[in-house]
Amino acid sequence: MERGGYSALCEAWYVEGDGWTPVTETVALEVPVAIHCNGLFVEEISCTPEDVEDLVIGHLYTSGVIDAFDDVSLVEVAACTVGFEAHVCAPGPNLALECSYALCPAGDCPAGDLEISPKAVHRASSALLGVQDMHRNTGATHAAVFADVSGSYRFVREDIGRHNAVDKLIGALLRNDVDPSSGFVHLSSRCALDLVKKCSTFGIRLISTVSAPTSAVLDFADERGITLCAFARNGHFTVYTHPEHLSR
Repeated sequence: MERGGYSALCEAWYVEGDGWTPVTETVALEVPVAIHCNGLFVEEISCTPEDVEDLVIGHLYTSGVIDAFDDVSLVEVAACTVGFEAHVCAPGPNLALECSYALCPAGDCPAGDLEISPKAVHRASSALLGVQDMHRNTGATHAAVFADVSGSYRFVREDIGRHNAVDKLIGALLRNDVDPSSGFVHLSSRCALDLVKKCSTFGIRLISTVSAPTSAVLDFADERGITLCAFARNGHFTVYTHPEHLSR
């Protein structure tokens, strides 16, 4: 297997009916990254080896280990024999290392004005495949994007893990001091509760996804004041919670 970047080439067979054809396939790389904070081991995550620093920062933030990017004084990511090791220096963070999302209390989430047009959601959903370079090459990755109020993409992050893609995106938003009320998040994956919780930690008020929510997701989004737009594809979507953040 020939490896490079986020993908590898491998020899395989394409079978159609009784016919076998040798082919060269592009597959997504999956490697471990061991995260250490202030010398303590936090967690090992399997990920796509791109934007690893964003992943580390985003994961520490959504896990409640750090409260802001300003908590971090040093981030070092180095390749090792089987993947990466990340060492973060964050004087005085919350090192209760259980993976508990740093959620704001119900009703206390950021309340600034937010109004997104349905056209912006349509624009973001229709543009997704065009920016999913890893997915087009491997067919194995998810994407998390932050779009501005017009639906234009500002940040795109991909990973084999949908949770990793969201952590990478939030890490990038933190590192670039992005105001969460300046846009919304669009996800290529199912509208999973953990993903919505991660977005909520950063103060995201509108989330659109290509697939379905569950009742737990709807309960959470309703409680937290999050507008949830699911099945956002092919020029349509369904608004499940807080439609007031969408213009009519």
